[in-house]
Amino acid sequence: MPTEQTLLLAGLFVALAAAGWAFAYFGWQGNEDPPPPPVNADYLRGLNLVLNRQTDEALELFVRMAKVDDETLETHFALGHLFRRRGEIDRAIRVHQNLLARPNLNESQRHQALFALAKDYLSAGLFDRAEKLFSDLRGSPTLAESALESLVDIYEREHDWHKAIEAHRALEVLTGEKLSQVAHYYCELAEKARIGGDLDAARQYLKNSVRSETGAFRGKLIRAAIAQEDRDYAQAIRLYEQVLETDRRLMADVLPELVACYRDAGRERELETRIRAMLESDADIREPLAYAVIRNGLVSPPILMECVEEFVVTHDVLSRLVDAERYASLGENERAETMARVVDALRKIAQSGVRYRCTICGYGSQRLVWHCPSCKAWESLRPVQTLQLDRLVA
Repeated sequence: MPTEQTLLLAGLFVALAAAGWAFAYFGWQGNEDPPPPPVNADYLRGLNLVLNRQTDEALELFVRMAKVDDETLETHFALGHLFRRRGEIDRAIRVHQNLLARPNLNESQRHQALFALAKDYLSAGLFDRAEKLFSDLRGSPTLAESALESLVDIYEREHDWHKAIEAHRALEVLTGEKLSQVAHYYCELAEKARIGGDLDAARQYLKNSVRSETGAFRGKLIRAAIAQEDRDYAQAIRLYEQVLETDRRLMADVLPELVACYRDAGRERELETRIRAMLESDADIREPLAYAVIRNGLVSPPILMECVEEFVVTHDVLSRLVDAERYASLGENERAETMARVVDALRKIAQSGVRYRCTICGYGSQRLVWHCPSCKAWESLRPVQTLQLDRLVA
């Protein structure tokens, strides 16, 4: 099948031929019907190269054919785009720099060429040059929004959250829409300040993270961590439990911190009562709870291991591996030893796999990140909460 590159090249040749045909047709000044314009031999040769997928040769021919004039201006933009897509950034930059050197470009055409050149710089990793050109285009009547979006992309890549906030604010003014990413930027600043020990600055940044539901949720996690570091365990427990009520998929991340807070506050018996109440009110929580216990190697309070034991002996696969009937006939000490070995093996299985996966592009990670490094989506990574056990039984 023809590739996108092949189709684009073919389109370029067609556009160039159409421009030549139109020039010949409308430039005819006589009263008689114009003669059919001759078919350019280079055009036919170029199409033949494209059809034979000799794209490099076709591209070289096209460059020689395309003269920079008003009729071929858009064709040059397409040519520069094609070079960029092929990874030939230097050639794309030369195409767009040559266009900018033309003295007769109108404002719209000049802005288009500047934007294309900035895209080239961005693809080449020359963020400072790209940022300068995109910043110059913030006042463009036609490209201001795209320029601001590109600036946001640069600032996100560089983790320059202050500039990202400023660019997003300008984008909100331009489009009239509220953008939830700003809350994430404040959370990034808050988390950086928390890790650096500046808890006051972290709290200040978090005041701006409640602009969206996403920011409020992530901010709650950071507030809980701050309270835990401040030894305000009552506040930390309250916030961690609110997080679990909002999204129990974070059980494997939150449960260890919750257990630590109850333990450090001397309230372990209260935690056991709390977990029993959770299990009685929602039977579906048993599996994610067992997975969190297995993954993190938690052993107390005792209710946690009881939950794991019930999960193992009722699971379709695990019950066959441990021989649930024989297991039930063992003494208390033997069952404890057997279950400890099973949990240890399950933990190795859990830790050998991906812990989080992006729901958009499938990117996998061992730690929770809020901005997918692959597709650049925010809050798209979700915890993996199941053990891949089917392959263990024939």
